[in-house]
Amino acid sequence: MRRAFIHANVIDVLHKRILENYSVIVEDGKIAEVSENPDLSAVTDVIDLDGKYLSPGLFNCHVHVGMEPVANPADFAHESIVTYTLTGVKHLEDFINTGVTFVRDVGTKHKVAIELMHAVEDGKIKKAPDMQAAGDGICMTGGTGWTFISVEADGVDGLRKAARQQLKNGANVLKLMATGGVLTKGTEPGAVQLSVEEMKAAVDEFHKVGYSTCCHAESAQGVKNAILAGSDCIEHGDELDDEAIEMMLERNIPLDGTVSTIFFFLENKDKLEEEFVIKSEESKRKVRKSFKKAYQAGILCGLGTDCGCSFCNHTDTAYEMVVLVEECEITPFDAMIIGTINSAKICGVEDTLGSVTVGKKAHFAVFEEDPTKDIRASLNCVMTVKNGEILYKKAQ
Repeated sequence: MRRAFIHANVIDVLHKRILENYSVIVEDGKIAEVSENPDLSAVTDVIDLDGKYLSPGLFNCHVHVGMEPVANPADFAHESIVTYTLTGVKHLEDFINTGVTFVRDVGTKHKVAIELMHAVEDGKIKKAPDMQAAGDGICMTGGTGWTFISVEADGVDGLRKAARQQLKNGANVLKLMATGGVLTKGTEPGAVQLSVEEMKAAVDEFHKVGYSTCCHAESAQGVKNAILAGSDCIEHGDELDDEAIEMMLERNIPLDGTVSTIFFFLENKDKLEEEFVIKSEESKRKVRKSFKKAYQAGILCGLGTDCGCSFCNHTDTAYEMVVLVEECEITPFDAMIIGTINSAKICGVEDTLGSVTVGKKAHFAVFEEDPTKDIRASLNCVMTVKNGEILYKKAQ
């Protein structure tokens, strides 16, 4: 079927411009034409967007799809695989309903995210974004997330075996824990955990089969260790120093900053345990400065929210862009670039997703107003399109 989305203001993230009153023609799930004066004679279905803003579908590079964002994630970890699965299916729909057409899951128990990814690929779950899934994160004994998203492993051989187990489970991306974290009791966010040698053994296993890796690293030393181990992406990076930034630039290592996460924590601090509040307040002082410094240095930055952690809802992907604009002095258009093509590059799918380009998959988010002028317009998604099919349309 050949479908046309007409009278659209197309957000061109590759050339940082708005294509006013353009039409996007879709055929067999891919973008066939982006034109000011299209030939509609062969079109079988016409969708009039009436001046709305058509963007590439949004990305979220840091999600925990099967987790419910309760106050203490460790409490939800006791739920059954059935609960995780039903929760995950609901959250996949939440992403679609907010314009998100690609997610990278970096830790969900019971292989649930992996199984959901396969179900989406096979067409068994329709209302869902495309996915990558890490299965379990890997931490040291007692390390970050051991109570809710990670398996514990120690030593070079232990990390190698744990990584191979994730591959056996069907993971296509690896998540490692280089430092402590805010929501794991008894750990300090900046404290170094897995060693360079341990992480390198795990990274090598995924690189051998062509899969990428990412690393939870909140301190500068944790980031440097992750880079030396060969990690392909830094998650969080709350306290980057000049040396860490230089290492990232030299090796083209991107940052998935998850800046909004701490804001969600502190907006609900009356419901959080005191230890988590103290660590969150300390992290907030660092994370804005760190992200801004990395972005201004030229590091490729992507969009992630850590949804599934405390009060980080799966409906709030676009809020990360709001925080980047309002707290980190990023322009609205640059925030949209971060949430689309930059994130596509981080996930290695920029050849097929991330921009409204002929030949790419027809994954779109449609907004009532222009988010490149007012980023809060990205909070009002009125239509989501995946492979040319309308999966969500906001009720009038």
